[in-house]
Amino acid sequence: MPQGVSVDSFMKNITYQKITTEGIKNIGPSVEIMAEAEQLVAHQRAISIRLAKLNS
Repeated sequence: MPQGVSVDSFMKNITYQKITTEGIKNIGPSVEIMAEAEQLVAHQRAISIRLAKLNS
């Protein structure tokens, strides 16, 4: 059955994730490797900075 246009047609859903300090320490190195492999340099640098702050 065809659906008409509704308010939902114009809404943008935004999702986000939250990670604990322990979680970032556990997956951070893998995220760095994946970001570098995908040439997402800014993402790789962002995780590197976060890890450095946690380890200092």
